[in-house]
Amino acid sequence: MQDRLLDLALVYGPGFAVCFAAWLALRIYQSARHHLARANRQVEAALTQPVPAAADNQPGTDQHALDTITAAWNADTRKETP
Repeated sequence: MQDRLLDLALVYGPGFAVCFAAWLALRIYQSARHHLARANRQVEAALTQPVPAAADNQPGTDQHALDTITAAWNADTRKETP
């Protein structure tokens, strides 16, 4: 009886192990594809939503203040005496 079980394990065991490994690899591959597809759908949905306009009190929306700051930053303050 033990010899018969050992023979069955040695004959069918490697084939079963290869089939199980192939099935497991396929399941992992399908799971990864599923997660990537779901992430792609989420990114596509996020890209199709409109971006809300900035409120007037947000930085960078007051053009006059931006021009004043830019002029002050770029002003030539170096005074050389002759």
